[in-house]
Amino acid sequence: MDFFHRLSERADWMMAGLFGVIAASWWHKDDLNDWKAWVVFLITGVACALYLTGIVSTYLSITEPGNVAGIGFLLGAFGGSLMTAINRAIKAADLWSLIRQKFGGGNP
Repeated sequence: MDFFHRLSERADWMMAGLFGVIAASWWHKDDLNDWKAWVVFLITGVACALYLTGIVSTYLSITEPGNVAGIGFLLGAFGGSLMTAINRAIKAADLWSLIRQKFGGGNP
């Protein structure tokens, strides 16, 4: 029950993050080519907004609720984009050659 109480206190951050993710998804049409990719984009953006808004607003000393919700919007928009960029970088990296180079068997 405590989890739902804490979640209801952060509902404005979650909604702001959701709107941020929806706005950011417009510019990621090429990356979000199926429904699974879009759902992962949505979940990661909302999770970033939900769990990082308090940390960022405390760090920046922002206490006004409207401004904190704005931070949630930005974290939702950039959170989904950041996870998409990380996923793209991992797919593009040749991790096997990096492992061989670090632990032997790679190019001298």
